[in-house]
Amino acid sequence: MKRCTNIHELKEFQSKYEAISGLALPYEYLESSDVYVYQQNNRIIGGFVLGYQLPFRTVEVFASEINRPNLRRVFNKEQFCEICCFWVDKAYRKKLLVSVTVWLKMAYTVKTQKQPFVLFGTNSKGLAKMYGYPKNSCLYHKDHVSNKHTFVFLARRTDFFGGVWEIVVSKLLKFERNRNIEKKPKLHNALSHEISI
Repeated sequence: MKRCTNIHELKEFQSKYEAISGLALPYEYLESSDVYVYQQNNRIIGGFVLGYQLPFRTVEVFASEINRPNLRRVFNKEQFCEICCFWVDKAYRKKLLVSVTVWLKMAYTVKTQKQPFVLFGTNSKGLAKMYGYPKNSCLYHKDHVSNKHTFVFLARRTDFFGGVWEIVVSKLLKFERNRNIEKKPKLHNALSHEISI
């Protein structure tokens, strides 16, 4: 996993992510964030963005207009970073070693950050089930944007790597994940208290 250092890599990341996700990804957001890519044979086959700038893309994309102001107030401190635009090329998703490597390298990069909390989201129910699977991953907000269900998650940075490991193990052993994407009230309350201090 390496950090993008030139316009060509950022543009390639942008076009591949947009093609896979169907979501627009402004180049300005990439310029103001840390963009990481995983390459094989000099070809980008996966990556993610670590964002620190307010307002967070996770809130802007996955919260409806009516709920956005409240979430901007909640996530308005320097104690958050966001993991955004995580993707693995479709041709490599079923290649176990590559897929596991991308997931774990992303998690390790997040682990080395200084912010105590990690924000992330999706408009894919399949990914939401995966993101909500770890015991310390909290579905913080559920919404509906552009005719799609959207999900905003929160985790302590110190728990994030362990959570990704739980996801990787569940994929390797083909565990069935809960069909319902739940808020985990005790965790939600604990995190809400911690971020309000």
